Amino acid sequence: MSNEIEDIKKRLTILEKQDLWLAKQLVSSVFATELNIATRTMKGEEAREFNTLFAKKREDLEKRLGGAKTIGSVFKLLIEFDKEISDYIRATKVDTADKAMEIAHSFIKKYSPVALPLKAERENDVWLVDIDVGALAVKVDAKTGDILSYEIPEKK
Repeated sequence: MSNEIEDIKKRLTILEKQDLWLAKQLVSSVFATELNIATRTMKGEEAREFNTLFAKKREDLEKRLGGAKTIGSVFKLLIEFDKEISDYIRATKVDTADKAMEIAHSFIKKYSPVALPLKAERENDVWLVDIDVGALAVKVDAKTGDILSYEIPEKK
């Protein structure tokens, strides 16, 4: 009976090592998907900065994964990595009035060739940008830089 118990323990240890290896492989395969999703809307310098950050974080995580002893610790590391990347992506992209005015101005030029940005005020996570083309207001999301709303004056 003792030999049978030892044999079962050995088999369980082997299975646990295989499952741990599979968990680490799964986490490694998630990287490409995470990077692809995260960079879909990024361009130029923003994409380069993100790719550099992502590569450093991935390298650090892979080192830490090597020392992981349990499946739970592997997935805990993945969750921490994902949170760090998500926090970076959600960080405020439009942090100054000048940036908000630039975004609003480039947007409104499609509708009015004469447009003069006047001011931008931040209200929580939204920039309210006033541009002189008549009575026009543009709202810019501070986190994404997206245009939330705008009002184009009626032509008289």
